[in-house]
Amino acid sequence: MRYLIDGYNVMHAGGRLGPKLSREGFRRARRRFLDELAETLGPFVAAETTVVFDASVPPGDFAPVSTYRGLTVVFALGDENADARIEEIVNGHPNPKALTVVSSDNRIKVAATRRRCRSFVAEKFWELIDTLKEGRGRSETARAKAAMRDPATDRDDSPDEAAYWMGVFGDLDRSPEMREASARIEPLMTDAELEQIKREIDGEP
Repeated sequence: MRYLIDGYNVMHAGGRLGPKLSREGFRRARRRFLDELAETLGPFVAAETTVVFDASVPPGDFAPVSTYRGLTVVFALGDENADARIEEIVNGHPNPKALTVVSSDNRIKVAATRRRCRSFVAEKFWELIDTLKEGRGRSETARAKAAMRDPATDRDDSPDEAAYWMGVFGDLDRSPEMREASARIEPLMTDAELEQIKREIDGEP
């Protein structure tokens, strides 16, 4: 596991929880969120992502721990709340420096910092999701244009042509590791934010 997400915290930050949902409506919203997450992250990142939800009773549509579209989905039955379960997972992780925790909850952020995990607030995470969706849309549009081009009339000797094809095929050599790296949000952060994370990891005030 490389990514640990506070499910309802992130759903709320992204406006995925309505104010007056029925039990069934709540379940549908949760499943839509998981679908959106799995689709946007892709299979390689989803397979290394765990999403934890609060639960005082069995959810009905999921087992307490299950796999859904590659994601590991955990309901914190028997715990105080999802924060307690996430904190337990963080404390027990064998390689915390390789773990990224997503939550705006202070308790979770403190636990992540204590074990030198990377952490991002939910709002930053949604910025990443939006960026990934935009990038995927541009890639799909470029491929569609490429499919409609006439090879007999295409030329490959201009800078614009070269840039076009780089845009179409530039991501074909991405390994799973590179996909994972693209999900680490650095491009969305300022130098000052990165320096602050470094100070927190190093234990500086």
